[in-house]
Amino acid sequence: MVDYIRDEEEQAELLKNWWKENGTAAIITVVLAVAALIGWREWQGYQGEQSAEASSQYQSMLESLGEARKDAVTEKADALIESYPSSAYADHARLAKASLAVSEADYDAAISLLEEVANDGATDELTYTAAMRLARVYLQQQAWDKAESALKGKFPQAFNGMALELRGDAAKGQGDLAAAETHYAEALNVLQDAGEKDRVQMKLDDLKTAS
Repeated sequence: MVDYIRDEEEQAELLKNWWKENGTAAIITVVLAVAALIGWREWQGYQGEQSAEASSQYQSMLESLGEARKDAVTEKADALIESYPSSAYADHARLAKASLAVSEADYDAAISLLEEVANDGATDELTYTAAMRLARVYLQQQAWDKAESALKGKFPQAFNGMALELRGDAAKGQGDLAAAETHYAEALNVLQDAGEKDRVQMKLDDLKTAS
């Protein structure tokens, strides 16, 4: 019992000495930790508000797009890009503006917007989508080499069939029918949608007829 009491007294003395040396620092550490926690929660709340506002603006843009109100689409897309430049919402806005540009045959504007997403998209899906739309614009311009460049690299399964079809289109445009046939055949093995498979099969049949 005496040893137990002595141990307690020694521990109490050690605690007093430690508090003299480290007490202030410990209080500061606790205060900073609490402040950081509060700040993090406030930041999360702010981010949630920002996300809700961006989502609302995005939905409004989609409604304008569905109603073919080009001026309204452009205005709302520009607002999203300015307010949330690195977000997926901004990239969707760029894709919407690119679609409008293509409809007006303003291919240079479409290419600029699509390249921005294809080179640094907020998500992989947006990057792949922009790359294929960029390739289609180049195909429209008969810029076969640029279309191939836009499609370089590997695409995930969900995009690979479409990418192979576009590579076939680029090869055909350059007169390389053998490469085009190979790409179309590979696309058929990957594509799941019946309508897409029928379209590629027609392209492949046309090649065989031409050769």
